[in-house]
Amino acid sequence: MRYCPLVFLFSCLFLSSDLNGSPTVSYTALSDAAKKAGQIKLYENVPFKSDSIIIGNHELKFKVPAKARAYDIIPITFTLSSPVSNRKSAVSATAYEDISKSGDEAYYDMSIPGNLSVNMEYLGSVGADYLDDIYVPLTPDGKSPPSPFPPIKREPMVRSSTIKQAQMVWHKIKITNTGNTILDPEGFGASFIAPYMVRLDENGKEEWRSQAVNLYYRHLNYIYPGESYTTWINLWSPQLERYQWGLTEGSYLISFQMLYRDNRDWNWIRNIWGGSEFARLDVPIKVTKEGGFTKISETFKITDTSEKMPGYIDTFEEFMTSFKIFKPSETRRTIEDTIYLQAAPWTKKIVVKLMLTDPQEIAVVKIPIDITTETLDIKYNPNNPMVINRNGKDEPVITVQAMPGMRTGFQLGPYAERYLRSEINEMESLGINLIANTSGGWWLPELTGRKEAEAISSQYKYWYDDLMRKSGMKLQGWSVYPPSGENWYTHAAPLFKDELKYAKTLGIGYTQCVDMGDPIVPKVIAAWVKFNYSRWGNMWFTTKDGRTPIDIEDTWGWLRDDINARHHPGSLALDQFRKWVKKKYISLDNLNSKWGSDYKSFDEIDPNANQGIEGDGINHGLAVYNKPENVFHDWSVAAEDWDVFRTELRMDILKKSMEIIRKTIPNAEWCIRSEGSNLIIKSNPKSDNMHWRHVYYSQRRNAVIYDVVKKSKAIGFYSDYTTIPHSEYEWREAMRQMTNAGITPAFLPQFDHMRDILLNPYYGRDYKIPYNLNESTKGMMIHCLTAAYPWWKATYEEGGAPGLLWSDYLCDGFATETQKREIRLLRDNFDKMKK
Repeated sequence: MRYCPLVFLFSCLFLSSDLNGSPTVSYTALSDAAKKAGQIKLYENVPFKSDSIIIGNHELKFKVPAKARAYDIIPITFTLSSPVSNRKSAVSATAYEDISKSGDEAYYDMSIPGNLSVNMEYLGSVGADYLDDIYVPLTPDGKSPPSPFPPIKREPMVRSSTIKQAQMVWHKIKITNTGNTILDPEGFGASFIAPYMVRLDENGKEEWRSQAVNLYYRHLNYIYPGESYTTWINLWSPQLERYQWGLTEGSYLISFQMLYRDNRDWNWIRNIWGGSEFARLDVPIKVTKEGGFTKISETFKITDTSEKMPGYIDTFEEFMTSFKIFKPSETRRTIEDTIYLQAAPWTKKIVVKLMLTDPQEIAVVKIPIDITTETLDIKYNPNNPMVINRNGKDEPVITVQAMPGMRTGFQLGPYAERYLRSEINEMESLGINLIANTSGGWWLPELTGRKEAEAISSQYKYWYDDLMRKSGMKLQGWSVYPPSGENWYTHAAPLFKDELKYAKTLGIGYTQCVDMGDPIVPKVIAAWVKFNYSRWGNMWFTTKDGRTPIDIEDTWGWLRDDINARHHPGSLALDQFRKWVKKKYISLDNLNSKWGSDYKSFDEIDPNANQGIEGDGINHGLAVYNKPENVFHDWSVAAEDWDVFRTELRMDILKKSMEIIRKTIPNAEWCIRSEGSNLIIKSNPKSDNMHWRHVYYSQRRNAVIYDVVKKSKAIGFYSDYTTIPHSEYEWREAMRQMTNAGITPAFLPQFDHMRDILLNPYYGRDYKIPYNLNESTKGMMIHCLTAAYPWWKATYEEGGAPGLLWSDYLCDGFATETQKREIRLLRDNFDKMKK
């Protein structure tokens, strides 16, 4: 029996079970959207190529279109004949395989892994100490000279189990793919390294452990069987204070784990965030003040040789990968079905696979296909303001967010200057011309007296003071992240003549944050923008119509399956809300009538009172409005008022700060960047399309309600780390709505690992409240690779800037070889565009 929730039109589910009786779901977002748009009909009466695959008594006959347009969703029809068997079977198709590397070999891929096997070798380590005497800290006027980089003295590389104590230490390992599975960095299935280190006491017992700053080390290319790559690993140990990037005297055990996205059963951590280990290299290290040379006693083993075919999902589609999994059969059967595959412009062959379990077997056929490129043509938009003039020639903006402070310098190895320089060179070679900033404030303590070198601050400054100036690329203006971050206020005193006082409130994890109702907030935001501008403003981007967009990365709430809450703006903001409510409702009787409440005084109103707590109350500590008996419950009139007020407060802060900023930068305009999946559009709270519902209710959690934002005219641009894989048709509609509302889109999507919410009866959290549904339905995150080019084309044509989250290795947002090919393709087609 087929079951399609009425509220989720583009992804249907099967009520079926795997070998253990667990229910399975289907994710068919690509073909559902293509059918709705009529694109699939283009392939009803076209020439096909037919072939077959036989494994024992299992036979697969199939047809693949002989020709397809780039990025179209194409049907692959098949007939699968199977005997009575206790074996699971899968029909899969991929469109990315590099035949020059795979030849005629039958390789598995990470969506349905086969034998995951690698060899891992420890190659040695490099230590370094800070050179504080050469470091040049920032000054409050922003005019201090650039600091020499890197501010460290590196020791030669050694391959020894005894190493010298150092403030920074990196370990180098080599990984060789020895299995029969292409190691994939993106989408539903992926592989990566999760290193950790254990500090041992004199009895060999664990004292504490630490991980990498980025948590995971990602390979950005597809690694074929027989191929190798090397990577540096740094373990971050805040317990060691100034040696937190390095090691002090003592004994340690370093474990380099190879993980894979484990989809055998539903488990949020294994499916979405982490994974399961399949190989591990353990290296004991002894650290002394003098160092030395002793033989390495590393231990390597493959730790998971079990069957890895997905168990909780039976049908799946993403860019360049599609599969269907069938449970064992008690009778001989013949299945006629279709899988839908999105091919890339560079696809040469469609690889059709038949896979069986118990024992594991695979056979493939590689079918040549002719990909045409008319869908790549871009329509020139003379009114798009996101244009850069380079060497006398206007070219559309292609923007990425780089993370030289947080992710991509010393985090990647001992030669940060080399990694940072090569990153910029690669961006330029692809055609990227605008860099967005994380607005991190690691260097803030330098303004209030810190003199010694600090790793992240130094590389952040080197990137902007030196490398970006030499590159000639433009920068998106930037302010602070986040505006409630107490460090921005603690270290802002030198920017003000008077003593700086501010009110605090509780933030994420019960840390202290600044009260957003404090009138000092817009002044501090403006002060830091002016500081940033004084040092780096001559590289800031100005639009074709003369505006200077300035990023302010700011989140006031989330709507996801793992964090589902609002940030509280503070007690001063609460006082302002009470006045706002009194002005709106005039009397308590009127308010109580509208809200269904029985307040005896306006002073009793507190939206956060007696609410639930997201997570365990420690990791997040954010209020969840999920108690029906509470006056402020989703989506009550009271909660709606609170969300409108929070949006108005946010817009008021932005307007007041911009009034100050424009005294220095006359044509400045805000570009909000929120860390959810928001769009500033008029969405539908009752839509059958859950993507539009997500937008509507996410706007309220995050205090960016469309009507309020549009009316305020506080922002001219909007950005986000979008993770919802909107269809091409949805995205174009959203871009059109935003530009029509006077807001220029400048999104930085996370194409390599989008995270859709699939409504289903079995897995995830209850989405009745988040999506305001009539009945309880669970929502689970699904990882998927999304094609970037169709989004970028739509964004430019509708008046926005194509963009990408380039290097957030921690959060699964980074540019793989796929997005890099798409960026180059985009720039090439911009150059061909008829004007």
